[in-house]
Amino acid sequence: MTERSNKNMINGIAADYLNVNDRAIHYGDGIFETILCSNNSLFFWQQHYQRLKKSAEKLKLNCPDEKILLDDIVRLLGENQLSKKNVYSVKIILTRGMAERGYRFVPNRHTKTCDVNRLVLLSEIQASYSSLVSGKLFSGELCQCKQQASINEDMAGLKHLNRMENVLARNEWNDEYLDGLMINANKHVIEGSMSNLFAVKNNQLFTPDLSQSGVKGVMREVIMLLAEKNNIQLSIINISIDELSLMEELFITNSLIGMKSVNKLGDTSYTETTVTNTIFNNLINIKETHAQAV
Repeated sequence: MTERSNKNMINGIAADYLNVNDRAIHYGDGIFETILCSNNSLFFWQQHYQRLKKSAEKLKLNCPDEKILLDDIVRLLGENQLSKKNVYSVKIILTRGMAERGYRFVPNRHTKTCDVNRLVLLSEIQASYSSLVSGKLFSGELCQCKQQASINEDMAGLKHLNRMENVLARNEWNDEYLDGLMINANKHVIEGSMSNLFAVKNNQLFTPDLSQSGVKGVMREVIMLLAEKNNIQLSIINISIDELSLMEELFITNSLIGMKSVNKLGDTSYTETTVTNTIFNNLINIKETHAQAV
């Protein structure tokens, strides 16, 4: 019998199972990054790694050196890749590791951080899922989720492992929508269950304020820089669902899809894509300059 290739690695060793005493299992104690890999290149790797380091510092976790993580990824790709044409999601998870019962953790007295378990997971995805890979700006509908996004200024922006809100939000529909928008208790639209949101009106770009809720996605930051480069005025604002209906264009972003245009939300249709297309074309033009070869 041929042994199947392993697409999961824990601390540099092929493995499928995490110890039951790991704090990630008990408390969601950890952080993660999801990175697009195509043609043996990791897109926007530096942005992902820098965010991982900052998040680790915030949560008092010891972030592995960049070379260690890249070596893990190279090994997984080498063992599993059938063709450079394959497209992958590479997920990196850092957990606080095993500890005795209770919420309290004890950091290393020298580094003031906790050693981590590092997980690197490889999943093949369809090229058609990603506008960044296909070079085509896909479009579709959004819905509004019943599940709220919580308000927590200290944790806002971080991509931590406590993602139960997103799990419940994503399971409010099947596959008929691109994503579902999550709103916090202040009635502010925050993000999609797995994406960030942008809106356009009068050639001006808007994106929700994430200082109290949500995740500051790597692709969100890239789009904001592209807007500045193209002299597109950008405002970070609190915005309601009703105000979204007055916008002329909507699009969503994340690291795997790149960008996708929204043509409908509720009873509102969006037919204009001028600014969206401008930003998307610029994204396609710069993607290779932000690709880390592995």
